[in-house]
Amino acid sequence: MESKTEDTRVLKDDARKTLEKTFKDLKRKVVIEVFTKDGVNEPYNQLSQKFAAELSEISDKIVVKTFKFGDERSKKMGVTRSPTILIDPDHYRIIYTGAPAGEEGRSFIQTILMVSRDDSMLSNKGRKRLAELRDKRHIQVFVTAACPYCPGEVQNANAAAIERPDLVVSEVVESAENLDLAKQFNVGSVPQTVINGKIINIGMQQEEMFIEGLITLVPHEIPKQETAKDDVLGDVDLIIVGAGPAGLTAAIYAARAGLHAIVLEKSVPGGQVAITPLVENWPGMISVPGKQLVDLMVAHAKTYAHIHDGEEVLEIKVGNRIEAVTLNGRYLGNALLLATGATHKKVGVPGEDRLYGKGVSYCATCDAFFYKDRKVVVIGGGNTAMTDALYIDSIGAKVTVIHRRDALRAEKRLVDSVIERKIPILLNSIVTEIKGDKNVESVAIKDVLTGKESTIETDAAFVAIGETPISGLAASVGVETDEAGFIVVDKEMRTSIPRIYAAGDVTGGVRQIVTATGTGATAALTIFNDLTSGKWTRRKE
Repeated sequence: MESKTEDTRVLKDDARKTLEKTFKDLKRKVVIEVFTKDGVNEPYNQLSQKFAAELSEISDKIVVKTFKFGDERSKKMGVTRSPTILIDPDHYRIIYTGAPAGEEGRSFIQTILMVSRDDSMLSNKGRKRLAELRDKRHIQVFVTAACPYCPGEVQNANAAAIERPDLVVSEVVESAENLDLAKQFNVGSVPQTVINGKIINIGMQQEEMFIEGLITLVPHEIPKQETAKDDVLGDVDLIIVGAGPAGLTAAIYAARAGLHAIVLEKSVPGGQVAITPLVENWPGMISVPGKQLVDLMVAHAKTYAHIHDGEEVLEIKVGNRIEAVTLNGRYLGNALLLATGATHKKVGVPGEDRLYGKGVSYCATCDAFFYKDRKVVVIGGGNTAMTDALYIDSIGAKVTVIHRRDALRAEKRLVDSVIERKIPILLNSIVTEIKGDKNVESVAIKDVLTGKESTIETDAAFVAIGETPISGLAASVGVETDEAGFIVVDKEMRTSIPRIYAAGDVTGGVRQIVTATGTGATAALTIFNDLTSGKWTRRKE
Protein backbone atom coordinates (compact mmCIF):
# COMPACT_ATOMS: atom_id res chain seq x y z
CA MET A 1 0.00 0.00 0.00
CA GLU A 2 1.36 3.41 -0.94
CA SER A 3 2.30 5.47 2.10
CA LYS A 4 0.45 8.67 2.77
CA THR A 5 2.31 11.96 2.56
CA GLU A 6 1.75 14.89 4.87
CA ASP A 7 -0.24 16.68 2.14
CA THR A 8 -2.74 13.88 1.58
CA ARG A 9 -3.42 13.12 5.23
CA VAL A 10 -6.52 14.38 6.97
CA LEU A 11 -4.52 14.68 10.20
CA LYS A 12 -1.37 16.73 9.88
CA ASP A 13 1.78 16.02 11.87
CA ASP A 14 1.01 18.39 14.76
CA ALA A 15 -2.49 16.92 15.16
CA ARG A 16 -1.13 13.38 15.07
CA LYS A 17 1.39 14.16 17.80
CA THR A 18 -1.33 15.63 19.98
CA LEU A 19 -3.58 12.61 19.42
CA GLU A 20 -0.74 10.21 20.21
CA LYS A 21 -0.58 11.75 23.67
CA THR A 22 -4.37 11.92 23.99
CA PHE A 23 -4.94 8.28 23.02
CA LYS A 24 -2.55 7.06 25.68
CA ASP A 25 -5.52 7.55 28.03
CA LEU A 26 -7.69 5.04 26.15
CA LYS A 27 -8.75 2.27 28.54
CA ARG A 28 -10.19 -0.29 26.15
CA LYS A 29 -10.62 -0.86 22.44
CA VAL A 30 -13.18 1.25 20.62
CA VAL A 31 -14.73 0.03 17.37
CA ILE A 32 -15.56 2.62 14.71
CA GLU A 33 -17.83 1.49 11.89
CA VAL A 34 -17.94 3.54 8.69
CA PHE A 35 -20.80 3.05 6.22
CA THR A 36 -20.74 4.52 2.70
CA LYS A 37 -22.66 4.34 -0.54
CA ASP A 38 -20.88 4.83 -3.84
CA GLY A 39 -21.81 8.03 -5.63
CA VAL A 40 -23.49 9.70 -2.64
CA ASN A 41 -21.62 12.48 -0.82
CA GLU A 42 -18.45 10.97 -2.27
CA PRO A 43 -15.95 13.58 -0.92
CA TYR A 44 -17.37 13.13 2.57
CA ASN A 45 -17.30 9.34 2.21
CA GLN A 46 -13.58 9.54 1.49
CA LEU A 47 -13.02 11.99 4.34
CA SER A 48 -14.80 9.71 6.81
CA GLN A 49 -12.84 6.65 5.73
CA LYS A 50 -9.48 8.42 5.77
CA PHE A 51 -10.14 10.12 9.12
CA ALA A 52 -11.12 6.85 10.80
CA ALA A 53 -8.23 4.95 9.23
CA GLU A 54 -5.69 7.54 10.40
CA LEU A 55 -7.06 7.39 13.94
CA SER A 56 -6.52 3.62 13.93
CA GLU A 57 -2.93 4.17 12.78
CA ILE A 58 -2.28 6.34 15.83
CA SER A 59 -3.64 3.85 18.38
CA ASP A 60 -4.10 0.10 18.25
CA LYS A 61 -7.03 0.54 20.61
CA ILE A 62 -9.08 2.09 17.79
CA VAL A 63 -10.46 -0.56 15.45
CA VAL A 64 -12.04 0.58 12.18
CA LYS A 65 -14.48 -1.48 10.13
CA THR A 66 -15.92 -0.33 6.80
CA PHE A 67 -19.22 -1.38 5.28
CA LYS A 68 -21.29 -0.66 2.18
CA PHE A 69 -24.97 0.08 1.94
CA GLY A 70 -27.10 -2.98 1.44
CA ASP A 71 -24.89 -5.41 3.31
CA GLU A 72 -26.13 -7.29 6.36
CA ARG A 73 -24.44 -4.98 8.88
CA SER A 74 -25.94 -1.81 7.44
CA LYS A 75 -29.39 -3.39 7.46
CA LYS A 76 -28.98 -4.58 11.04
CA MET A 77 -27.84 -1.15 12.25
CA GLY A 78 -30.54 0.71 10.32
CA VAL A 79 -28.07 2.91 8.42
CA THR A 80 -29.83 5.00 5.77
CA ARG A 81 -27.40 7.82 4.92
CA SER A 82 -23.91 8.08 3.49
CA PRO A 83 -21.53 8.55 5.12
CA THR A 84 -22.56 7.29 8.54
CA ILE A 85 -20.15 6.56 11.38
CA LEU A 86 -21.05 4.53 14.46
CA ILE A 87 -18.89 4.69 17.57
CA ASP A 88 -18.71 1.40 19.51
CA PRO A 89 -22.15 0.29 18.24
CA ASP A 90 -22.23 -2.96 20.19
CA HIS A 91 -22.32 -0.93 23.41
CA TYR A 92 -23.74 2.49 22.53
CA ARG A 93 -25.90 4.18 19.91
CA ILE A 94 -23.74 7.16 18.93
CA ILE A 95 -24.16 8.10 15.28
CA TYR A 96 -22.39 10.68 13.12
CA THR A 97 -24.60 11.21 10.10
CA GLY A 98 -22.05 12.84 7.82
CA ALA A 99 -18.29 13.18 8.13
CA PRO A 100 -17.12 14.77 11.42
CA ALA A 101 -15.49 17.67 9.57
CA GLY A 102 -14.07 20.87 11.03
CA GLU A 103 -15.13 21.64 14.59
CA GLU A 104 -16.93 18.32 14.99
CA GLY A 105 -13.65 16.46 14.91
CA ARG A 106 -13.20 17.67 18.51
CA SER A 107 -16.43 16.10 19.74
CA PHE A 108 -15.60 12.88 17.87
CA ILE A 109 -12.24 12.53 19.66
CA GLN A 110 -13.77 13.39 23.03
CA THR A 111 -16.46 10.77 22.49
CA ILE A 112 -13.87 8.10 21.73
CA LEU A 113 -12.18 8.90 25.05
CA MET A 114 -15.48 8.71 26.98
CA VAL A 115 -16.49 5.46 25.31
CA SER A 116 -13.11 3.89 25.98
CA ARG A 117 -13.56 4.65 29.68
CA ASP A 118 -17.28 3.81 29.64
CA ASP A 119 -17.70 7.15 31.40
CA SER A 120 -20.11 9.89 30.34
CA MET A 121 -18.14 12.45 32.37
CA LEU A 122 -21.43 14.01 33.48
CA SER A 123 -21.63 15.67 36.86
CA ASN A 124 -23.02 13.61 39.74
CA LYS A 125 -26.11 15.79 39.65
CA GLY A 126 -26.54 15.14 35.93
CA ARG A 127 -26.15 11.38 36.39
CA LYS A 128 -28.78 11.30 39.12
CA ARG A 129 -31.28 13.29 37.06
CA LEU A 130 -30.69 11.20 33.95
CA ALA A 131 -31.26 8.03 35.99
CA GLU A 132 -34.91 9.16 36.23
CA LEU A 133 -35.42 8.83 32.47
CA ARG A 134 -37.96 6.10 31.70
CA ASP A 135 -38.67 6.40 27.97
CA LYS A 136 -36.59 6.14 24.81
CA ARG A 137 -35.01 9.27 23.38
CA HIS A 138 -33.51 9.89 19.94
CA ILE A 139 -31.41 13.05 20.01
CA GLN A 140 -30.41 14.77 16.76
CA VAL A 141 -27.95 17.65 17.01
CA PHE A 142 -27.65 19.58 13.73
CA VAL A 143 -24.21 21.11 13.24
CA THR A 144 -21.94 22.75 10.67
CA ALA A 145 -18.19 22.36 10.32
CA ALA A 146 -17.45 26.01 11.20
CA CYS A 147 -19.65 26.29 14.32
CA PRO A 148 -17.50 26.60 17.50
CA TYR A 149 -20.51 26.07 19.79
CA CYS A 150 -21.69 22.83 18.19
CA PRO A 151 -19.18 20.44 19.81
CA GLY A 152 -20.40 21.45 23.27
CA GLU A 153 -23.98 20.51 22.47
CA VAL A 154 -22.84 17.31 20.74
CA GLN A 155 -20.89 16.35 23.83
CA ASN A 156 -24.07 16.77 25.91
CA ALA A 157 -25.92 14.39 23.59
CA ASN A 158 -23.16 11.80 23.35
CA ALA A 159 -22.65 11.86 27.11
CA ALA A 160 -26.35 11.14 27.61
CA ALA A 161 -26.10 8.17 25.22
CA ILE A 162 -23.14 6.81 27.18
CA GLU A 163 -24.84 7.32 30.54
CA ARG A 164 -28.13 5.73 29.43
CA PRO A 165 -27.33 3.32 26.57
CA ASP A 166 -30.58 1.51 27.29
CA LEU A 167 -32.74 4.47 26.31
CA VAL A 168 -30.74 7.19 24.53
CA VAL A 169 -29.60 7.39 20.89
CA SER A 170 -27.38 10.33 19.98
CA GLU A 171 -27.14 11.39 16.34
CA VAL A 172 -24.89 14.20 15.10
CA VAL A 173 -26.17 15.51 11.78
CA GLU A 174 -23.77 17.42 9.53
CA SER A 175 -26.20 19.86 7.91
CA ALA A 176 -24.09 20.49 4.80
CA GLU A 177 -24.12 16.80 3.95
CA ASN A 178 -27.80 16.27 4.77
CA LEU A 179 -29.62 19.33 3.51
CA ASP A 180 -32.92 17.52 3.12
CA LEU A 181 -32.87 16.49 6.78
CA ALA A 182 -31.93 20.01 7.87
CA LYS A 183 -34.82 21.42 5.85
CA GLN A 184 -37.19 18.85 7.35
CA PHE A 185 -36.52 20.36 10.78
CA ASN A 186 -36.30 23.92 9.47
CA VAL A 187 -32.71 24.33 10.62
CA GLY A 188 -31.52 27.89 10.12
CA SER A 189 -29.08 28.21 12.99
CA VAL A 190 -26.78 25.73 14.73
CA PRO A 191 -26.45 23.90 16.96
CA GLN A 192 -30.11 22.90 16.84
CA THR A 193 -31.25 20.05 19.06
CA VAL A 194 -34.17 17.84 18.06
CA ILE A 195 -35.38 15.09 20.41
CA ASN A 196 -37.92 12.50 19.30
CA GLY A 197 -38.69 14.69 16.29
CA LYS A 198 -39.36 17.81 18.37
CA ILE A 199 -37.19 20.94 18.25
CA ILE A 200 -36.02 21.44 21.82
CA ASN A 201 -33.32 24.08 21.58
CA ILE A 202 -31.26 26.34 19.33
CA GLY A 203 -27.78 27.05 20.66
CA MET A 204 -25.41 25.39 23.10
CA GLN A 205 -26.87 24.50 26.49
CA GLN A 206 -25.38 23.87 29.88
CA GLU A 207 -25.50 20.25 30.99
CA GLU A 208 -28.41 20.72 33.38
CA MET A 209 -30.57 22.50 30.80
CA PHE A 210 -29.84 19.81 28.23
CA ILE A 211 -30.78 16.95 30.55
CA GLU A 212 -34.00 18.64 31.63
CA GLY A 213 -35.01 19.11 28.00
CA LEU A 214 -34.09 15.51 27.27
CA ILE A 215 -36.32 14.21 30.04
CA THR A 216 -39.27 16.58 29.72
CA LEU A 217 -39.18 17.09 25.91
CA VAL A 218 -39.77 20.80 26.40
CA PRO A 219 -37.25 23.67 26.20
CA HIS A 220 -35.92 24.09 29.69
CA GLU A 221 -34.22 26.72 31.78
CA ILE A 222 -32.06 26.04 34.79
CA PRO A 223 -34.27 26.26 37.87
CA LYS A 224 -33.29 28.73 40.55
CA GLN A 225 -31.84 26.86 43.46
CA GLU A 226 -29.28 26.92 46.18
CA THR A 227 -25.79 25.94 45.01
CA ALA A 228 -23.45 23.62 46.86
CA LYS A 229 -21.90 26.49 48.82
CA ASP A 230 -19.92 24.19 51.10
CA ASP A 231 -18.05 22.59 48.21
CA VAL A 232 -14.81 24.50 47.65
CA LEU A 233 -13.73 23.58 44.14
CA GLY A 234 -10.62 25.74 43.99
CA ASP A 235 -8.46 27.92 46.25
CA VAL A 236 -6.26 30.21 44.19
CA ASP A 237 -4.55 33.59 44.03
CA LEU A 238 -6.61 34.81 41.09
CA ILE A 239 -10.02 33.87 39.71
CA ILE A 240 -10.50 34.94 36.09
CA VAL A 241 -14.09 35.04 34.86
CA GLY A 242 -14.18 34.74 31.08
CA ALA A 243 -11.94 32.95 28.58
CA GLY A 244 -11.82 35.42 25.74
CA PRO A 245 -8.55 37.06 24.60
CA ALA A 246 -8.38 39.25 27.74
CA GLY A 247 -8.95 36.40 30.19
CA LEU A 248 -6.61 34.00 28.38
CA THR A 249 -3.83 36.59 28.23
CA ALA A 250 -4.31 37.45 31.89
CA ALA A 251 -3.99 33.76 32.80
CA ILE A 252 -0.65 33.55 30.97
CA TYR A 253 0.80 36.70 32.53
CA ALA A 254 -0.49 35.91 36.02
CA ALA A 255 1.03 32.43 35.99
CA ARG A 256 4.33 33.68 34.62
CA ALA A 257 4.42 36.16 37.50
CA GLY A 258 3.99 33.31 39.95
CA LEU A 259 0.29 33.56 40.72
CA HIS A 260 -1.95 30.50 40.89
CA ALA A 261 -4.85 31.36 38.55
CA ILE A 262 -7.94 29.60 37.32
CA VAL A 263 -10.23 30.60 34.42
CA LEU A 264 -14.01 30.07 34.59
CA GLU A 265 -15.91 30.27 31.29
CA LYS A 266 -19.67 29.80 31.03
CA SER A 267 -19.58 28.82 27.36
CA VAL A 268 -16.57 27.87 25.22
CA PRO A 269 -13.16 29.61 25.29
CA GLY A 270 -12.47 32.31 22.75
CA GLY A 271 -15.32 34.76 23.08
CA GLN A 272 -16.44 36.55 19.94
CA VAL A 273 -13.14 35.90 18.20
CA ALA A 274 -14.15 32.23 17.89
CA ILE A 275 -16.99 33.19 15.55
CA THR A 276 -15.06 35.77 13.52
CA PRO A 277 -14.58 34.35 10.02
CA LEU A 278 -11.30 36.12 9.33
CA VAL A 279 -9.01 38.32 11.45
CA GLU A 280 -6.84 40.67 9.40
CA ASN A 281 -5.47 43.01 12.07
CA TRP A 282 -3.60 40.63 14.39
CA PRO A 283 0.09 41.60 14.36
CA GLY A 284 2.29 39.05 12.63
CA MET A 285 -0.51 37.46 10.64
CA ILE A 286 -1.81 39.05 7.45
CA SER A 287 -5.00 37.06 7.91
CA VAL A 288 -6.08 34.18 10.12
CA PRO A 289 -9.45 32.51 10.80
CA GLY A 290 -10.75 33.66 14.17
CA LYS A 291 -11.18 30.11 15.45
CA GLN A 292 -7.60 29.24 14.54
CA LEU A 293 -6.30 32.27 16.42
CA VAL A 294 -8.42 31.36 19.44
CA ASP A 295 -7.18 27.76 19.42
CA LEU A 296 -3.60 29.04 19.58
CA MET A 297 -4.47 31.31 22.51
CA VAL A 298 -6.31 28.57 24.38
CA ALA A 299 -3.52 26.05 23.88
CA HIS A 300 -0.99 28.61 25.16
CA ALA A 301 -3.09 29.56 28.19
CA LYS A 302 -3.68 25.91 29.12
CA THR A 303 0.04 25.45 29.65
CA TYR A 304 -0.21 27.97 32.50
CA ALA A 305 -3.67 27.71 34.03
CA HIS A 306 -6.71 25.45 34.27
CA ILE A 307 -9.61 26.57 32.08
CA HIS A 308 -13.03 25.35 33.19
CA ASP A 309 -15.47 25.81 30.31
CA GLY A 310 -19.20 25.38 30.90
CA GLU A 311 -18.68 26.78 34.42
CA GLU A 312 -20.88 29.85 34.78
CA VAL A 313 -20.28 32.18 37.71
CA LEU A 314 -23.67 32.99 39.22
CA GLU A 315 -22.61 35.11 42.16
CA ILE A 316 -19.61 36.97 43.55
CA LYS A 317 -19.05 37.46 47.28
CA VAL A 318 -16.50 39.91 48.62
CA GLY A 319 -15.05 39.34 52.08
CA ASN A 320 -11.66 38.40 53.46
CA ARG A 321 -11.46 36.20 50.36
CA ILE A 322 -13.37 36.66 47.12
CA GLU A 323 -15.79 33.87 46.24
CA ALA A 324 -17.04 32.97 42.78
CA VAL A 325 -20.13 30.79 43.16
CA THR A 326 -21.19 28.39 40.39
CA LEU A 327 -23.81 25.67 40.15
CA ASN A 328 -21.18 23.14 41.12
CA GLY A 329 -19.78 24.94 44.14
CA ARG A 330 -17.50 27.86 44.90
CA TYR A 331 -13.99 29.06 44.13
CA LEU A 332 -11.92 31.11 46.58
CA GLY A 333 -9.37 33.70 45.51
CA ASN A 334 -7.39 36.66 46.75
CA ALA A 335 -8.37 38.64 43.67
CA LEU A 336 -10.88 38.39 40.83
CA LEU A 337 -10.63 39.56 37.24
CA LEU A 338 -13.79 40.15 35.23
CA ALA A 339 -13.08 39.46 31.57
CA THR A 340 -16.69 38.67 30.69
CA GLY A 341 -16.68 40.52 27.38
CA ALA A 342 -19.72 41.72 25.49
CA THR A 343 -22.54 40.11 23.58
CA HIS A 344 -24.41 41.04 20.44
CA LYS A 345 -26.86 43.90 20.61
CA LYS A 346 -30.37 43.25 19.33
CA VAL A 347 -32.20 45.46 16.87
CA GLY A 348 -35.23 45.36 19.15
CA VAL A 349 -37.91 45.13 16.48
CA PRO A 350 -40.96 42.88 16.05
CA GLY A 351 -40.11 39.46 14.69
CA GLU A 352 -36.49 39.42 15.86
CA ASP A 353 -36.93 37.10 18.81
CA ARG A 354 -39.70 35.02 17.24
CA LEU A 355 -37.63 34.25 14.14
CA TYR A 356 -34.31 33.69 15.88
CA GLY A 357 -32.78 30.56 14.39
CA LYS A 358 -35.26 30.75 11.51
CA GLY A 359 -33.39 33.38 9.55
CA VAL A 360 -32.41 35.80 12.31
CA SER A 361 -28.82 35.18 13.30
CA TYR A 362 -25.98 36.84 15.19
CA CYS A 363 -23.28 34.43 13.97
CA ALA A 364 -22.38 34.43 10.30
CA THR A 365 -19.69 31.82 10.81
CA CYS A 366 -22.23 29.41 12.29
CA ASP A 367 -25.24 29.98 10.09
CA ALA A 368 -24.35 31.63 6.77
CA PHE A 369 -24.01 28.23 5.09
CA PHE A 370 -27.79 27.73 5.22
CA TYR A 371 -28.33 30.74 2.96
CA LYS A 372 -25.98 29.93 0.12
CA ASP A 373 -27.47 31.20 -3.17
CA ARG A 374 -30.24 32.97 -1.24
CA LYS A 375 -31.03 36.57 -0.30
CA VAL A 376 -29.52 37.90 2.93
CA VAL A 377 -29.38 41.27 4.69
CA VAL A 378 -26.67 42.31 7.12
CA ILE A 379 -27.78 44.94 9.60
CA GLY A 380 -24.96 47.21 10.77
CA GLY A 381 -22.07 49.33 9.51
CA GLY A 382 -19.05 48.47 11.66
CA ASN A 383 -16.19 46.02 11.30
CA THR A 384 -18.25 43.01 12.31
CA ALA A 385 -21.02 43.85 9.85
CA MET A 386 -18.57 44.30 6.96
CA THR A 387 -16.70 41.11 7.85
CA ASP A 388 -19.99 39.22 7.96
CA ALA A 389 -21.11 40.70 4.63
CA LEU A 390 -17.86 39.67 2.94
CA TYR A 391 -17.99 36.18 4.40
CA ILE A 392 -21.64 35.62 3.44
CA ASP A 393 -20.98 36.97 -0.05
CA SER A 394 -18.02 34.59 -0.41
CA ILE A 395 -20.24 31.53 0.03
CA GLY A 396 -22.57 32.66 -2.74
CA ALA A 397 -25.40 34.47 -0.95
CA LYS A 398 -26.85 37.70 -2.34
CA VAL A 399 -26.05 40.23 0.39
CA THR A 400 -27.44 43.69 1.10
CA VAL A 401 -26.05 45.84 3.92
CA ILE A 402 -28.46 48.06 5.86
CA HIS A 403 -26.97 50.85 8.02
CA ARG A 404 -28.72 53.58 9.95
CA ARG A 405 -26.06 56.27 9.41
CA ASP A 406 -24.93 58.19 6.33
CA ALA A 407 -21.54 56.45 6.25
CA LEU A 408 -20.14 53.07 7.23
CA ARG A 409 -18.10 52.99 10.45
CA ALA A 410 -15.85 50.07 9.53
CA GLU A 411 -12.16 50.20 8.67
CA LYS A 412 -11.44 51.58 5.21
CA ARG A 413 -9.98 48.29 4.00
CA LEU A 414 -13.16 46.40 4.86
CA VAL A 415 -15.37 49.08 3.31
CA ASP A 416 -13.27 49.08 0.14
CA SER A 417 -13.61 45.30 -0.10
CA VAL A 418 -17.40 45.49 0.23
CA ILE A 419 -17.57 48.15 -2.47
CA GLU A 420 -15.19 46.21 -4.71
CA ARG A 421 -17.46 43.18 -4.52
CA LYS A 422 -20.41 45.41 -5.44
CA ILE A 423 -22.42 44.47 -2.36
CA PRO A 424 -25.44 46.81 -2.19
CA ILE A 425 -25.43 49.22 0.77
CA LEU A 426 -28.52 51.04 2.04
CA LEU A 427 -27.45 54.02 4.17
CA ASN A 428 -29.66 56.17 6.39
CA SER A 429 -31.95 53.16 6.76
CA ILE A 430 -33.27 51.32 9.78
CA VAL A 431 -35.04 47.99 10.05
CA THR A 432 -38.44 48.41 11.70
CA GLU A 433 -39.68 44.81 11.53
CA ILE A 434 -38.50 41.36 10.54
CA LYS A 435 -41.35 39.55 8.86
CA GLY A 436 -42.19 35.93 8.17
CA ASP A 437 -44.39 33.06 9.26
CA LYS A 438 -42.11 30.11 10.02
CA ASN A 439 -38.97 31.70 8.55
CA VAL A 440 -37.71 35.17 7.68
CA GLU A 441 -39.34 36.34 4.48
CA SER A 442 -38.65 40.08 4.43
CA VAL A 443 -37.59 43.11 6.46
CA ALA A 444 -39.42 46.40 6.69
CA ILE A 445 -37.08 49.40 6.46
CA LYS A 446 -37.45 53.12 6.92
CA ASP A 447 -35.37 55.93 5.45
CA VAL A 448 -34.39 58.08 8.44
CA LEU A 449 -34.11 61.22 6.28
CA THR A 450 -37.34 61.04 4.27
CA GLY A 451 -39.44 58.73 6.46
CA LYS A 452 -40.20 56.60 3.41
CA GLU A 453 -40.98 52.98 4.25
CA SER A 454 -40.28 49.96 2.08
CA THR A 455 -39.85 46.20 2.22
CA ILE A 456 -36.92 44.03 1.16
CA GLU A 457 -37.45 40.36 0.50
CA THR A 458 -34.82 38.27 2.23
CA ASP A 459 -34.30 34.77 3.60
CA ALA A 460 -32.14 35.84 6.52
CA ALA A 461 -31.19 38.83 8.65
CA PHE A 462 -27.71 38.80 10.19
CA VAL A 463 -27.53 41.35 12.99
CA ALA A 464 -24.21 43.13 13.69
CA ILE A 465 -25.06 46.49 15.25
CA GLY A 466 -22.75 46.60 18.22
CA GLU A 467 -22.26 45.07 21.61
CA THR A 468 -23.78 45.08 25.06
CA PRO A 469 -21.32 44.55 27.96
CA ILE A 470 -21.78 41.44 30.08
CA SER A 471 -21.41 43.29 33.35
CA GLY A 472 -24.21 41.90 35.50
CA LEU A 473 -21.82 40.25 37.94
CA ALA A 474 -19.96 43.50 38.39
CA ALA A 475 -23.13 45.46 39.02
CA SER A 476 -24.37 42.86 41.51
CA VAL A 477 -21.51 43.64 43.93
CA GLY A 478 -21.54 47.40 43.37
CA VAL A 479 -18.68 47.75 40.89
CA GLU A 480 -19.02 51.11 39.14
CA THR A 481 -20.23 51.01 35.55
CA ASP A 482 -20.91 53.80 33.05
CA GLU A 483 -24.27 54.67 31.48
CA ALA A 484 -23.86 51.99 28.83
CA GLY A 485 -23.03 49.32 31.42
CA PHE A 486 -19.29 49.08 30.74
CA ILE A 487 -17.11 48.58 33.83
CA VAL A 488 -15.19 51.70 34.85
CA VAL A 489 -11.48 50.98 35.44
CA ASP A 490 -8.34 53.04 36.03
CA LYS A 491 -5.31 52.82 33.73
CA GLU A 492 -4.12 49.71 35.60
CA MET A 493 -7.50 47.95 35.24
CA ARG A 494 -8.62 48.35 38.86
CA THR A 495 -12.37 48.71 39.43
CA SER A 496 -14.06 50.70 42.19
CA ILE A 497 -13.86 47.70 44.55
CA PRO A 498 -10.44 46.59 45.85
CA ARG A 499 -9.23 43.19 44.61
CA ILE A 500 -11.74 43.18 41.74
CA TYR A 501 -10.30 44.04 38.33
CA ALA A 502 -11.67 44.11 34.79
CA ALA A 503 -10.22 43.78 31.29
CA GLY A 504 -11.28 43.43 27.69
CA ASP A 505 -14.52 44.39 25.95
CA VAL A 506 -16.48 44.62 29.21
CA THR A 507 -14.51 47.80 29.97
CA GLY A 508 -15.52 49.51 26.71
CA GLY A 509 -13.09 51.66 24.77
CA VAL A 510 -11.48 50.29 21.61
CA ARG A 511 -12.98 46.82 21.45
CA GLN A 512 -10.38 44.95 19.43
CA ILE A 513 -8.56 41.66 20.02
CA VAL A 514 -5.21 43.36 20.40
CA THR A 515 -6.50 45.83 23.00
CA ALA A 516 -8.26 43.05 24.91
CA THR A 517 -5.02 41.10 25.20
CA GLY A 518 -3.21 44.28 26.25
CA THR A 519 -5.67 45.04 29.04
CA GLY A 520 -5.54 41.40 30.14
CA ALA A 521 -1.75 41.58 30.49
CA THR A 522 -1.97 44.92 32.31
CA ALA A 523 -4.56 43.59 34.73
CA ALA A 524 -2.50 40.48 35.55
CA LEU A 525 0.62 42.49 36.30
CA THR A 526 -1.38 44.97 38.40
CA ILE A 527 -2.88 42.11 40.39
CA PHE A 528 0.56 40.62 40.97
CA ASN A 529 1.91 43.95 42.21
CA ASP A 530 -1.10 44.54 44.45
CA LEU A 531 -1.03 41.08 46.00
CA THR A 532 2.71 41.12 46.62
CA SER A 533 2.96 44.70 47.86
CA GLY A 534 1.73 43.79 51.33
CA LYS A 535 -1.58 45.51 50.76
CA TRP A 536 -3.31 42.12 50.76
CA THR A 537 -2.15 38.79 52.14
CA ARG A 538 -1.36 36.14 49.56
CA ARG A 539 -2.93 32.72 49.75
CA LYS A 540 -0.89 30.22 51.76
CA GLU A 541 0.03 27.06 49.87
